[in-house]
Amino acid sequence: MALTNDIKMPSDEELKVPQEITLSTPWFKAVAPYMARKCEDEIKEFMLRRREEEDPRKTLKEGREVTACGVKFLQSLKKSCNKEVDTYASCIDCGSSKLYISKCRPEQRYLDQCVEDNLKIERPPLGYFSKIHVHESSHPPPAPIFRDYKKEADEILHSLPDDRKMRKDYRRFNDWRISAFEN
Repeated sequence: MALTNDIKMPSDEELKVPQEITLSTPWFKAVAPYMARKCEDEIKEFMLRRREEEDPRKTLKEGREVTACGVKFLQSLKKSCNKEVDTYASCIDCGSSKLYISKCRPEQRYLDQCVEDNLKIERPPLGYFSKIHVHESSHPPPAPIFRDYKKEADEILHSLPDDRKMRKDYRRFNDWRISAFEN
């Protein structure tokens, strides 16, 4: 989306959320599948609306809902499984230089069990988020916008100044070429 002076940008107050999610990468890798599963509806609604509207300013409310859901989930996870998450995130952090989770399967098993027992969230199977999921939105789809490109092009072409007259002593760039049609 190109920005011009007539586009109204949201103010700082409109962009503020009550609490931001600030996690380190190992911690986020440890809890991301559960958070995505818990906030799946909010995330799908946000992504659908953002794609349909083609303007991120119109989806600020849905973005706040996603952030609020994530914060609420992390608070409940901290209350119930803090030790397991810290152990798993520490293993991810120290297990390899590229933060692979494959070296931390035992710790992952304990975290999976804790989250399933306390929060009733099962770890999604491998490839779950890459599959196609149909989401039924409560919002009506936006009306399609059909642009009249010919009309827009005509307006632009008519607003341009007339062609500039070439000087008589002007040499063409490719003057080394000989053309029978050239003056």
